[in-house]
Amino acid sequence: MVELTQLFQDFMSRFNRTYNSPEEQRRRLLIFRQNLATARALEKAGQGMARFGMTRFSDLTEEEFRAQLLSPMPGHAPRPSALAPSKPAPPSCDWRKAGAVTPAKDQGQCGSCWAFAAVANIESLWFIRHQELYNLSVQQVLDCSRLQVACEGAFPWVAFTVAWMYGLTPEEEYPYTACQNMCEERHRAVAHVQAFQILSSDEKRLAAHIAAQGPVTVGINAKLLQFYKEGIITKNMACNCDPREMNHAVLLVGYGLEKKTPYWIVKNSWGPEWGEEGSFRIYRGSNACGIASLPVTATVAEDDSEEVLMSCPP
Repeated sequence: MVELTQLFQDFMSRFNRTYNSPEEQRRRLLIFRQNLATARALEKAGQGMARFGMTRFSDLTEEEFRAQLLSPMPGHAPRPSALAPSKPAPPSCDWRKAGAVTPAKDQGQCGSCWAFAAVANIESLWFIRHQELYNLSVQQVLDCSRLQVACEGAFPWVAFTVAWMYGLTPEEEYPYTACQNMCEERHRAVAHVQAFQILSSDEKRLAAHIAAQGPVTVGINAKLLQFYKEGIITKNMACNCDPREMNHAVLLVGYGLEKKTPYWIVKNSWGPEWGEEGSFRIYRGSNACGIASLPVTATVAEDDSEEVLMSCPP
């Protein structure tokens, strides 16, 4: 119990936690204890491929975590409008190494992952096409989306529609507030979207598309991410999350192979201190946690047939 109390004190100090009463602190300690046990069981199931443990979400129940961070994707998705290239994908690809991915941002307690994942897609594609990397405004997307409650989730193509209508403004000129405000239309647009495409969920084709064209926005069941620290979420571990229940949007920025385990590299929106500098890796090839169920990407080039001159670094 002494060790647990010390771990909880370390958690409170590291993540600046304070509670309204001693009773609430004791309740959070019990939640923390249960969550540590869950994290240790997950790590054991991973057989050394991934680490799970104390994160900033360790004092939240699973229900609180879902309510604060996740947002089930409503409605029905359209059928794929484009097939990924049939040309085989190279063995590995990481667009971060090309400087095509901005640092991980933090959505806070707003279910705006759909906007973060879509904006991150546009940022990367704009850089790959035009060699200009902008930190684009997610807040503009929330405010101008015409959704009644933008913090309660949406499909990523809502963000692409906003970008098509208004263009996107730099983050510094339209900063994030983690809540929905009135749309401010008069801003300098530095990136533009022509359209968006729903891609095939075939993971080999998806990898080929990412290598040839750039990062892709996807949905995922984020149940396993609450206590994730680093490493590859394995196929065996992914059995704990239903791929049909997507509740979070993220960005596939590449893929690779480690110890004969194929994986996706995924940019998240919980800040750079979470996971592997804001990213995580998950098994590639079995639609783990629904990672390939709904791939979607913007079209930012003025000419859809415009050749991408950059190559994805291995």
